[in-house]
Amino acid sequence: MKWLTILLIAIFIITSNSDYSRQSYLDQATEKHNFSIFWWEIKNLPNKWLHLAWESFPGNKPTDKERINLINEYLITSNKLKNSNQELSAEEKTKLEKRLTSLRARTEESIESIISNVLVEENLGIRFNILIPPTDFKLDSPPGIVVTSPRDRIYFSASKLISNNITESEKIEIEEIVESDGKTSALVDRLGGLGTYPAFVSDKGSLRNLLQTASHEWLHNYWILHPLGQNMWDSNQMIILNETAANIAGDELGDIAFQSIGGMIQDPSKITQLKKDSSSFYETLKETRLQVNELLDQGKIEEAEQLMSNVTIKLQNEGYQIRKINQAYFAFHGNYADSPSSTNPIGDEMKEYRSYFETIGEFIKSISKVKSHNEFIQILDSKRKDS
Repeated sequence: MKWLTILLIAIFIITSNSDYSRQSYLDQATEKHNFSIFWWEIKNLPNKWLHLAWESFPGNKPTDKERINLINEYLITSNKLKNSNQELSAEEKTKLEKRLTSLRARTEESIESIISNVLVEENLGIRFNILIPPTDFKLDSPPGIVVTSPRDRIYFSASKLISNNITESEKIEIEEIVESDGKTSALVDRLGGLGTYPAFVSDKGSLRNLLQTASHEWLHNYWILHPLGQNMWDSNQMIILNETAANIAGDELGDIAFQSIGGMIQDPSKITQLKKDSSSFYETLKETRLQVNELLDQGKIEEAEQLMSNVTIKLQNEGYQIRKINQAYFAFHGNYADSPSSTNPIGDEMKEYRSYFETIGEFIKSISKVKSHNEFIQILDSKRKDS
């Protein structure tokens, strides 16, 4: 059953008419750095099948304690490679990369098992607690993405996946080519995950973040079999609806999974300096977005772009790793309406909609049936009247 579902989901993703595949005018800028979902699926699906077969033999499936130890060792090794890259000798780097490779398949299975248990507990399985689709993740560095917006307004107009192995000068070159028409804002950005099948999940960062990202990407694969995901590319509002729902539900599922294996989530009332710093960053983005919206509404494009450039430099000087803030940046990150980069009311509306359900599983199943943004608003209004 799992193998058949893997194949069907992969075919749907490869052939889906999404902004990742239907844009052509970015080809010139990205032709040397294209990322092919098709060939990535061809390469990775057989490996997942082989590992599934290997685990079917007695003694090959790890215990819960072994799973946690595997994940922790994998993340420590991955982050050591990322954060100490310049300090490592070639021999040390090779040794760590080999260790990471040897741990990867079992770590992926461990994450799949932990999240699957949560999804089943949330009644998201069908008969006999079978999950459709089954959880299936690939730990790796996801591809990069080029996103565009008109200069005179913030609007997610196009995107294209590219290799993640490109230099800063190559990123600038891509952006300059796309922006050469004088009307377009472009940004080369990174992804934390991607709803392929198996789903791409970044192996950098904390265990809590990894579980949240994996849950987010599984939700995209789940909703692609339901009206919400099938209608995702009908409009920008539906893209935002999908991404915001996945953010809210993915974070909650990830936290449930994190706590299920003994993870401790800090009491939000105990605000640390890190939280204060994060709040300052988010407030700066939110304020900048509002000011940019006002300037663009007045036709002051150059003034808006100068403001975003100044804020980028300010945040970089404060130690934040942010390449570039422009119209494309806000258009892309604004797809997640619960983020500080967005001024879209869908963020607050989706949080309110979540509040009407006792469990996250009930919320996920309910929102999966939504076919359009208008329908979502109608259902939300109905919930308000009934409450």
